Formats: sequence, C-alpha cells, structure tokens
Amino acid sequence: MSRAIAGAKRVVPWALLVGAVVSPSVALAHLPSPRTTLIVPGTSIAGVKIGMNQTQVFHQWGRTGCIPGLCTWRGPGNPSHAERATVSFFKGIVIQIDINAGTTNGTNVKFKPGELSKWKTGKNIGLGSTRASVKRAYPAAKANNSTGVAGWDLFSGRHFTRFSSFGIGATPNRLRYIELACTRAGQC
Repeated sequence: MSRAIAGAKRVVPWALLVGAVVSPSVALAHLPSPRTTLIVPGTSIAGVKIGMNQTQVFHQWGRTGCIPGLCTWRGPGNPSHAERATVSFFKGIVIQIDINAGTTNGTNVKFKPGELSKWKTGKNIGLGSTRASVKRAYPAAKANNSTGVAGWDLFSGRHFTRFSSFGIGATPNRLRYIELACTRAGQC
C-alpha cells in the first residue's frame, strides 16, 4: 500500500471527528425567536441593540452558532438562498445587526417572503418593502446607490440603518437587507 493511500486512511477518521465536533453549532443554526419583531431605525432590530453583549443578544434571540466576532441565525433550505440574521461583535460588544431576506433558488434571486420579512419598523418597512416606500416613510434617508446596496441610509447619531435592495435579480426594488451599525467602526 502506498504512503498516500495510508495517509488518506488516517485523514478520513480525523475529518469525521472534526465534523462531529463542528456539527453541534451547525445544529443550533435557526432563525431568531425574539420577543418583539419591531425594527427601530438607529436603535434596535427585534430587541437587539448596538452595545449589547453576546449573553444579552442570546436572551433576546436565542442561542446559535458563532465564530469569533459573529453569530449567525439561518433559516431552513439552501444556505445560499435562506433567510439569515447576523450580529457582529467587537471586543465582545454588538457593533452591527443584519437581517437578510431569502431568495428563490436558481439564478433569478427573486425576493422570497419568510419569517424575517414579518419584522417591521413602526412605519411598516421591512424586508420585501419597496425602495420607494422607504423614502416615503423616512424622508431624511440618504440615497446609497453603491454597488450591492441600491437603497437608503438613515443616520441617527452614531448609528445608521441601511435599507438595501441590492438592485439586482427578478425583484430589484424590494428590500432584501436591513442593517443597523455604527457610523464609524469602533466608535459606537
């Protein structure tokens, strides 16, 4: 038996062991289960606020798998097209909160309503809303036509809320991404 084959036989059991250790965090992946689904621009998304720690976030949304600096909650289905919510941390403190709509499978990336599209602002803006409805609801929002955004930024002190459609696919004017973040990294 060649050394390459013998080495491969040793790698397979190791890969299975690593998969068994990693899979519990993957098994935890699911959408958040918040007490509120209200999005408050400049303040919070479904009860999670800039400045919270990971324990406080888990108290609001439930536990999930995390890597250093990032926790992700993902809906069912193809990971490339599934809904997801993420919370980013810097030195253990929330600096960014994102929710992303699901899309249909295939290449047309059409907006697909789901659980996260039920999360709305007090002015009824959420994933799936049109870009035009954001500007009507929030006249102070500034256009952000950069690649991958195609939406609006609403500034509020040291935070901003981004309403993005990406501007591509079969539904280019529907919001597919809402983000609450610090206007300057590390200065929340």
